[in-house]
Amino acid sequence: MRTLKVAVSGTGFAGDYTVKTYGMMPHKNGVQLEVAGVVSGRRENAERFAEKHHITSAYDTHGNMLAAVRPDIDNICCANYAHGPYTLESAVAGVPVIVLEKPPVIWPGYPEGRDADAATRKQESMSYLTEVLDAVRAGSSKLLYAEDFVYFDGIKGIVEVLTEAQQAGKGKVLYQRGVCAHQGSHAPAYDTPSKSGGGALFNKACHPLGPALFLKQVEGILAKGVPIRPARVSAAALQVLKHQPESAGEHFRVMRNVDDFGRVTIVFEDETIAEVIGHDLSISGIRNEFSVITDFAQYDIRVNPNNENELFLPDAVPAGNLLLREKLPTAQGTSFPRPNQFHAHGYVNEMSDAVDCALYPDRYPQSGALMAWDTMAVLMAAYESADADCRFIDVTDYTTNGRQFEATEMPQPDHFGSVFQRF
Repeated sequence: MRTLKVAVSGTGFAGDYTVKTYGMMPHKNGVQLEVAGVVSGRRENAERFAEKHHITSAYDTHGNMLAAVRPDIDNICCANYAHGPYTLESAVAGVPVIVLEKPPVIWPGYPEGRDADAATRKQESMSYLTEVLDAVRAGSSKLLYAEDFVYFDGIKGIVEVLTEAQQAGKGKVLYQRGVCAHQGSHAPAYDTPSKSGGGALFNKACHPLGPALFLKQVEGILAKGVPIRPARVSAAALQVLKHQPESAGEHFRVMRNVDDFGRVTIVFEDETIAEVIGHDLSISGIRNEFSVITDFAQYDIRVNPNNENELFLPDAVPAGNLLLREKLPTAQGTSFPRPNQFHAHGYVNEMSDAVDCALYPDRYPQSGALMAWDTMAVLMAAYESADADCRFIDVTDYTTNGRQFEATEMPQPDHFGSVFQRF
């Protein structure tokens, strides 16, 4: 029996679903998973979390945890401002697989208390990410950029269909559209730019952006062995609720310092389009939707909500503390429950990829360094565009003409797995 040691950085919402997801992992013969360490900004939080989830040990710093546990997989799911520093520490420590939650880094000027225009923030953020990814390469670590939308069963299905279509002379992705929204994160760091790095554009629109970038990468790799990259970006980042009467914010967390609505339009180098929206204005719980139009079909993914299950409760009391779907404010009335939400949201597929990468030397993350890089380039250019009245911003200096990526840092469609049966 081989034991893989897992470390978790962060004890909030992301830390919680990460630990629970490892408990839902598909069975792998001869493999045992031990969540061996957890670290938090406060030692008492780490100790409480470890006791609740039966984690072997709690630590007061990330570095101490790495030295003591020597994990096979380090899950960095803490506040955004620590993502870059913790990834650097993991890479230097030679952790085999680093699972990095979004965003990969935030502008380094935020924690330093500096001000700068959006163009400068973009340049400095990409330079910082270069340092982080260079360290990952130097340490021979495998970086899994944990964009759960990439790991939806529906996205795996689209990849299967694209693979078949290209054998028939089709398989061109023409237009993609996606939404991620709820009524506002309750994480204390979210409305603090120095800790979150941004608002709805940076932390919600990034989710549907992930599969939009991924599917164009896959399309190019299947057709010519080279991913199709973003070329230019137009965006809006707005504060809506902040400017409304106090009564308008009754059912939301009103953001004072970050945007609560973000819209990004991406034009790829082949002149195809993706549009993604993230906002904190969903009064009815989380919304995760994605749609793809190709030269042979349209594929719509309605992850949450969808009409697979329907429940009517005249009174919410009998449901107790059950969360029928993420961020649903009340169980009363008609709702569309989402059983096995962690699987539906891609977390189980994502962590299964991380475990496979730890087990097999020739296995690399489907969502890897290329995904982290292009996501960051698009998001930072999006804020630059928003400051310039939605003008298109060229990103080719970072994408097609910028950093070069190895095959192991890109998707491997033939290893992504299948969700459909065959004749």
